[in-house]
Amino acid sequence: MLVLVTVIVCSFIGHIHSEDQCNGLYKDYSQHLSSKTPYRYVANYNTESVNFEGCKAWKIWLVQRHGTRTPGKELDQFVKDRLLKIQKDILNNLMSECNLCNKDEIKSWTPHEEIDDLKRLTKEGEDELLAIAERMQLRFPHLLNQPYENTNFLFRFTDTQRTRVSAEQFATGLFGRNDIKKVLFDEPLAKDPLLRFYKVCQKWRKDVKKSSSALVEYQQFVESQLTNATLKSLSSRLGLDYTLTFKDAKNIYTYCAFETAWEKNKVSPWCSIFNKSDLMLFEYSEDLKHYLIDGYAYELSYKQACVLLKNAIEYFDDQDLNSKNGIFYFTHSGTILKMLGLLGLYKDEHKLKHDNYINMENRQWRTSKIDPFGSNIAFVLYKCHNNETKILTLHQERIVHLNGCKDGLCSYEKFKQLFANELQNCNFDEMCNID
Repeated sequence: MLVLVTVIVCSFIGHIHSEDQCNGLYKDYSQHLSSKTPYRYVANYNTESVNFEGCKAWKIWLVQRHGTRTPGKELDQFVKDRLLKIQKDILNNLMSECNLCNKDEIKSWTPHEEIDDLKRLTKEGEDELLAIAERMQLRFPHLLNQPYENTNFLFRFTDTQRTRVSAEQFATGLFGRNDIKKVLFDEPLAKDPLLRFYKVCQKWRKDVKKSSSALVEYQQFVESQLTNATLKSLSSRLGLDYTLTFKDAKNIYTYCAFETAWEKNKVSPWCSIFNKSDLMLFEYSEDLKHYLIDGYAYELSYKQACVLLKNAIEYFDDQDLNSKNGIFYFTHSGTILKMLGLLGLYKDEHKLKHDNYINMENRQWRTSKIDPFGSNIAFVLYKCHNNETKILTLHQERIVHLNGCKDGLCSYEKFKQLFANELQNCNFDEMCNID
């Protein structure tokens, strides 16, 4: 095993040293920014109407992550303190050891005007939600291209600025700036058992979220030879006379993602310090962490999302002709990832672990693709000939195929059969209470 690890690390370092004389921007850097990826890199810009012969769209249910935001306190403090110190250390070595192509950009960099510790929705985030709604309306005109009435649409968000403004921007995309004033939004709950169910699942918080044992694989990856080789190579490239800690390097990577999200036409100089290998390693560290906390590592993580699926089914089962045409929920990354797990999407054949990074290069569980800012999951219910009901599942505005449904448009009864166990055993209090 030691021989194998040594070979992998050596080949990894060899790849690092095979870069050009100075390190320039990796052209596909934007594809490896994890859950802070701006939605524009994954959006579906095909707005053709989604039609199926003999069927008519009847209802839509959507759960939507908020758009691009500002960082929290930890990263805000890092950028305004530690990153300025690292910048100074780099500049002190520009003429000797530093091996960067963008030295001038590093030299002139100052903290971005968007930076704060409020986790508030930014202008880019507003644009993301507005555009998603406009595209959805074009795809489903029968459902969504109609004047607003408080009897036909429901909007609900968590008790945060970023989800509230996301909901407002989405509604603006559907109804226009004049009619947005008519839209009624449900008052948010301080602790929402539907949109942020995991926050009130005490067993998950104790056994997974706050459990050190749940993150053992992540910690082992952070401390691995592969990660240490990356940190040493990166620090040498920056001309530093010390090795960056994983926390510092990871924070720079995350800030690179934030600046990328905030600026459509400008590259963050901090993205240019990373080569392809660096970016893929930090991306995997994020994927592994989310896999352990929000994904398939622990059944409870995704099983608790049954409350959301149950809500969708109850809505679709309501045969009242006066029931709402659309339900739109605005929430967070943790909700989206757990819901994807419940649906069985993006599940790899092998588990993500600390020692199989190389083998998991083509993994499906890649947060850069499945959980960017603005990520969304939607179900559209269709009424078809012969009184048959069918359901369409979308993720990131694209049709996805669920295991057990060979066609994109799945029989609604078949869909309920696929998740019968999850729905029948969705006793949230029982699964989440601490004995």
